[in-house]
Amino acid sequence: MLESSWRRSEPEGYRRSRLRGWSRVLMAPLVLLLGLLPLAGSANASAAVPVRVLEWNIWHGGKDPAVGGAQNLPRLIDQLVALQPDVFFAIETYGSAEEIRTGLSRRAGKGVYSATRITSGASDNLWIFTHYPVVEVYPKPTGSVVSDFNLGGVRVRLPNGRQLNLFDTWLSYSNPWIGDLVDENAHNVRAGKKPPHSTADVVAAEESRQLPNITDIVDVQLPRMLRGNTDPTVLAGDLNTVPSHDWEQGWAGCRDHFGMAFPLRTTKKLTDAGFVDTFRAANPDVCSAPGRTWSPQPEYDHMIMPDRIDFVFAKGRTVSTTRSFVVGQRLPQHGPGRFYSDHAAVVSDLLIG
Repeated sequence: MLESSWRRSEPEGYRRSRLRGWSRVLMAPLVLLLGLLPLAGSANASAAVPVRVLEWNIWHGGKDPAVGGAQNLPRLIDQLVALQPDVFFAIETYGSAEEIRTGLSRRAGKGVYSATRITSGASDNLWIFTHYPVVEVYPKPTGSVVSDFNLGGVRVRLPNGRQLNLFDTWLSYSNPWIGDLVDENAHNVRAGKKPPHSTADVVAAEESRQLPNITDIVDVQLPRMLRGNTDPTVLAGDLNTVPSHDWEQGWAGCRDHFGMAFPLRTTKKLTDAGFVDTFRAANPDVCSAPGRTWSPQPEYDHMIMPDRIDFVFAKGRTVSTTRSFVVGQRLPQHGPGRFYSDHAAVVSDLLIG
């Protein structure tokens, strides 16, 4: 009663001023709380997205006669489905793209996948499969060093609204091949003999094909395609050479290196351009985790060198690698037998902000 009388006796302007003051006091904690919470709809825009990337040369469309021909492809697709990639960089796809796309879409549990053909013409070497929306397909390479048999890419939109560049890659094979030269050296050193191939021989083998290919890709093709775009980028593929980093002098003491080191430059060209070798980022010890991808087939059991020739490289300030591993054994349900390809697959789990 007294309060009501007092309120009625206040000057009107003073009462409005006092109420505004109390409203500011009462609202302050609420404003602070709201400031600490993400705005509706903005949480996804700022959260990092886990992206599973798979790179695999599937060997003549997964249908090579050595692994069972056409009967092998369904088993290979079982492996793809089990790995549940968000992005699959396929090499030697050769007529199997639609079966792969259908299998992933129906069974991987991540929605409908698109299949973007990179290599034109009669030989459809490179394809990119993903369930993310494709917002751009990059133009084909120009010039005479590499073609769309070697390189091509797309840009996709991630669930957090960020965009991601994806480039599928195959570098030319050379004869003599660097892996064979290094392996022959290792066999001779192990037997107490002089290595038959000099350091210059090994370097020259890489410089004949792989280094010119990757130099053109890094210095010419990617800048032309990206046109200044700075979104995170993943470049994956069969590079037909071994990692520069793994064969530096600091790793010559690895058991399978036999004291050898080589100043290789193909993958160094990528790391010098800011790309990260995701397998090595997740497995920094070269000696304990060589990551051999060539080859899981028994006819290569004589090779003692741990040749890692398949890669997933990533570039971007907001990209990190949480895990990376090699798959070179059959699924248990398929029983004993040959692996599905002459290459092991590389899986890298990335976080992209």
